[in-house]
Amino acid sequence: MTRGGAVFILLNMSYRFFIQSLGCKVNQYDGASLAADLESLGFLASAERPDLVILNTCTVTKTAVAKDRQILNVLKRKYPEARIVISGCWPQTNDRELGVFDADGVFWWGVGKKKELLKIISAWFSLESEQDGNFESGLALSDDWSRYFLKVGDGCNQFCSYCIIPYARGRIQSRSSGELLEEARRAIKAGFAEIVLAGIHLGRYGQDFEDGKTSLNNLLRALLALPGLGRIRLSSIEINEVDDELISLMKNNPQICQHLHISLQSGSDKILKLMRRPYDTEYFRARVAALRQNLPLIALTTDIIVGFPGATEDDFQKTLEFAAEIGFSKIHVFPFSAHEKTPAFTMPNKIESREIKRRARELRDLSDKLEEKYRQKIMKELAGQELPVILEAVFDDQVRLKTEFYFDLVWPLSKVGLTKETAEKKIGQLIQIKI
Repeated sequence: MTRGGAVFILLNMSYRFFIQSLGCKVNQYDGASLAADLESLGFLASAERPDLVILNTCTVTKTAVAKDRQILNVLKRKYPEARIVISGCWPQTNDRELGVFDADGVFWWGVGKKKELLKIISAWFSLESEQDGNFESGLALSDDWSRYFLKVGDGCNQFCSYCIIPYARGRIQSRSSGELLEEARRAIKAGFAEIVLAGIHLGRYGQDFEDGKTSLNNLLRALLALPGLGRIRLSSIEINEVDDELISLMKNNPQICQHLHISLQSGSDKILKLMRRPYDTEYFRARVAALRQNLPLIALTTDIIVGFPGATEDDFQKTLEFAAEIGFSKIHVFPFSAHEKTPAFTMPNKIESREIKRRARELRDLSDKLEEKYRQKIMKELAGQELPVILEAVFDDQVRLKTEFYFDLVWPLSKVGLTKETAEKKIGQLIQIKI
């Protein structure tokens, strides 16, 4: 079997694998990338009697770790004959020896070193490569087949007090722009209408290079020049990384979606300081004002943690008021559940579970109201105008459309001027609709 110039000899053509990825988009990308490489080796993706099971784990909170452990136990019972590999962030933080089997026959790996893991798997199943596993990877395909998630790098240097990620994934490690552009070209050729740039610390892309040229803004310019590009979306970015240059790029290039996910985490300066966040509310407010001055319709989604140690009712009310003032289009609410190895885990003045749940409900209610208000604003402001959307799905007499503003529309077929047959041929494509 030939793939990317390497020759592989498969002694058994029936090997199957199953990968389950938990957590963030970066972890989802890692799992999808590994799946593509296994398929290049000749494995078949299947949840029925797999020979190889990989659990790609998350460890961002103690709740996430409990879920890892629960799913591992389910997989061991469900697939007793399979070789089970634990990858992702959990093995990096639970003090286990990596690269070995435990007493239950589970192989603990961790983050990164993908080629080395593929060599180990190849040896397990008697696969031989003339080039020691140096083959061209396939695209990292996710369940969201209308959008391609392009991982620009790994690691984080920020060390927020509640976050385990820098300890699990290490410092920033950016991929080369040439490698990213080639992967983007293949994604465009495969028909993806939207490319989402993802990374643990997206806004700091390239800061580990010393060439003075590799940066998120320069990467965006290079991507915008690719023939056939539909549109680009940025995933989570910090407010202090939304500089004037990035705002100008978004303003002058309609192919960049008018949507940014900017984590706030708290609307109380006291709590932001305890969290070790690199801004205060005054700075956050000023940068949002600069964004909206240039991009008045931009969608701003966010993350907020409720129940952080020491967060009084007054701190929570400040968070509610600040979130309403900013006018987020959606709030992802995270009840505090710090990993035991983070500084926040041992902080005093813990908040009771019942109080955390109450605050979470109240903040989600606010999110629902802000989301509906923003949606109505967009529909009113764009009334009578044309809007590019991705035709994502076709039902009996309706279609689901993905907007650049991080919300979907479900419209009658007649309203988009397509028959069901024509619409089905355009699934995954950018089309124009009139609001």
